[in-house]
Amino acid sequence: MTNIKNVVKVMNFHSLLRVDKAKKKADKFRKLETEIEEFMSIILNNQNLNLDHKILSAKSTGKTINIYMGNDLGFCGNFNSSVKLEALNDKEAIKIMVGSKIFLNDSNTVLNISKSELYQSFQKIEDIIKPYLEAKEIKEINVIFIRYNNINDMHLDKTRLFPLEPIKTKNTSDFVIEADGKIMFTDLILLYLDCKLQIIECNSWASENIQRENLTNESLKKIDEIEEEKLKVSRKEKRSADFKKQLANYRKGNKK
Repeated sequence: MTNIKNVVKVMNFHSLLRVDKAKKKADKFRKLETEIEEFMSIILNNQNLNLDHKILSAKSTGKTINIYMGNDLGFCGNFNSSVKLEALNDKEAIKIMVGSKIFLNDSNTVLNISKSELYQSFQKIEDIIKPYLEAKEIKEINVIFIRYNNINDMHLDKTRLFPLEPIKTKNTSDFVIEADGKIMFTDLILLYLDCKLQIIECNSWASENIQRENLTNESLKKIDEIEEEKLKVSRKEKRSADFKKQLANYRKGNKK
């Protein structure tokens, strides 16, 4: 039992380390997000490129693309079931499922990928979104996941990635580029969406590890209860044995 308890303690410790690592990783992506926003502002407001600001806008009759983020591990049953139930209830959306425990095979699901493959699969996600983005046929893009706010606050959340918030205009000098401005800006939007998705993945990863930490805490508590019960039984048996020994000695003394 001691060996099991030590293993669970190590698991608990590593879960907390992963939460801290996820926070630091998300901070890095937020800095990248800010840099992309600034570059998008420069491109969008360059008079020489004359880009249509509507590329940032939604089409009311367009498609909704939802990305559902669960996980690959079975121990987070509530985590996965909440996200999957949301996907099952969304009948019209184009669905991208992230997490092997929430895969769907319905007609609206266009991609199933494990969470461990997410960073290698951004191109697949971009290939789904890009044609709708270029044709201005997107109503909205959302990510559904378990949001981590703190150790006592984790809940199902639906975060909108698109349409983008209006980009603040910056006074920049206009310049000429050889590349197609529209293509460049579309690629920047996709890069921005990837960045936002990675921030959300970090948050989701933190939620997973808080759940893992909660489970290991419960396991440690249960192990302590079992050990305490064993100690009570051991003490009771010892008292019983001592009493029997004393009784035997008493009887032996009376016989003399």
